[in-house]
Amino acid sequence: QWRHTNKELRGMERNNDVIDNVELDETDAKPSKHSDYQNISGLDQETVGTKYQEIKDKPIAKTSNPDVYQMNSKPRGFAMIINNEKFQPDSGFQPRRGSEVDVRKLENLFQYLGFVVFVEQDLAKAKIMESIDEFKKRFEQRIVDMSIFCIMSHGSGGNLVDIQGENIDVEEEIIKKFSSTQCPALQGKPKLFLLQYCRGDELDFGVEVSSKVKLLGSRARTQVDCPTFSKLPTVTDILIANSTVPGFVSNRNTQHGSWFFQCLVEVFKENAKNVDIRDMFDMIGRILNEKESIDEEKRKQTFEQTNRGFYKKLY
Repeated sequence: QWRHTNKELRGMERNNDVIDNVELDETDAKPSKHSDYQNISGLDQETVGTKYQEIKDKPIAKTSNPDVYQMNSKPRGFAMIINNEKFQPDSGFQPRRGSEVDVRKLENLFQYLGFVVFVEQDLAKAKIMESIDEFKKRFEQRIVDMSIFCIMSHGSGGNLVDIQGENIDVEEEIIKKFSSTQCPALQGKPKLFLLQYCRGDELDFGVEVSSKVKLLGSRARTQVDCPTFSKLPTVTDILIANSTVPGFVSNRNTQHGSWFFQCLVEVFKENAKNVDIRDMFDMIGRILNEKESIDEEKRKQTFEQTNRGFYKKLY
């Protein structure tokens, strides 16, 4: 096992030729001067397959089922990926090494699923807001069936930060912009948000459980027949996936990308054609629960999904 002290790691960061030869599990949080676990190293042996040619020829089935989101447009929808990898020196944040792997894999996945993908890199807050507004305009210019918005960055105090270290309120300044009132072109259509950033400074080292305890992976879901209404709620058809839960860091491998997106790409690649997205999130959660950093503390991670009026199935 690779074991390095904080002093050794800081020295390695100044020597790119050395650090590039070491695989690390890092967090998307600002380095703490008082943490004994800053930049803990560990070899994460898991990789995610990217052989999309195995499934590219399988068409996406169309359906008229009222309990299923209609995916008939070509392209299926628009997807935006914003990745903040390099930060201003005075921000206090280190580069998010390995995030370029997430961008490449997510872009390939979304394209395979039938989306037109727009990628932005290393943005300050004003440019992020501008990019969101431009992204929303695309749905007014062309009718499509779905939206995906993905943003990756560091986090501080529960907020996402830009490349200058300025806080961004994800709820008010990002998600709210896609509500039924602020983005009418997406009314009644699924809106998926994928968020990768630390939501606190706490590290999850897991807990020991009895061998008799089993995690239940199935979820009972009650289906309700809904009549057609002339109005829609202001907030509806929104599904949010946060890479970690409030208060905790989000882990990222310097060679294979973030833990959360490693799991997401693997599950979506194999199951998106015939498994509902919320069931796929259950699969992602189970795989993510099994991951841990290879060091003495064996860090863990849990992701969080939030359903806001997302009551139909999505394939």
